[in-house]
Amino acid sequence: MGTSTNQASPNTPSWRLAKAVLGRKATTVERQSQEIWQAALADRGELLSSELRNPLLAEACRLAEGRVAVSSALESFHQRQTETYATSLILEIGKRALARACAAQSGAPGFASELFSETAAYYVARDLPSVVGARDLTSTTTDAIRLKDAIKALARETASATELITTDSEGWQSYVSNVVAALRRGSFK
Repeated sequence: MGTSTNQASPNTPSWRLAKAVLGRKATTVERQSQEIWQAALADRGELLSSELRNPLLAEACRLAEGRVAVSSALESFHQRQTETYATSLILEIGKRALARACAAQSGAPGFASELFSETAAYYVARDLPSVVGARDLTSTTTDAIRLKDAIKALARETASATELITTDSEGWQSYVSNVVAALRRGSFK
């Protein structure tokens, strides 16, 4: 029988403000999302941005644009990942985004928006369970799920509103930099 555990965000200065506002009823969803992104980017430094700009994700974006079957897209992505010996949490999130984009036939924009949505969900899910039911915070699990969905939607909408000019490696890197900057600033679309 397997179990899963929730690994909370570290108790570092970059995460303290994000944890302080997460789930707080008096704080807008936009502000909570902005603090999560700022903390994630501050905590991981350039590494998170670099992982999101990974050329393999540009390839996944092109696969999604080709509107291929989910199984074919995932097989191609896995093969490229194996060839390059690349592994990371963000690449795993990218696989999930690729599967969703191919299943929905939403193309490159669908992949890109799902990648940022799922990345936001990962960071929110690390700390959200610890605030459910606390005074002045999210009251129920249902409310927590709604909050996570709202933060995911902000990331998805921001990624969708940022123009994806090309899916080549250079164009992908520029696109990711623009989306990350918008999420960090709280310039939600």
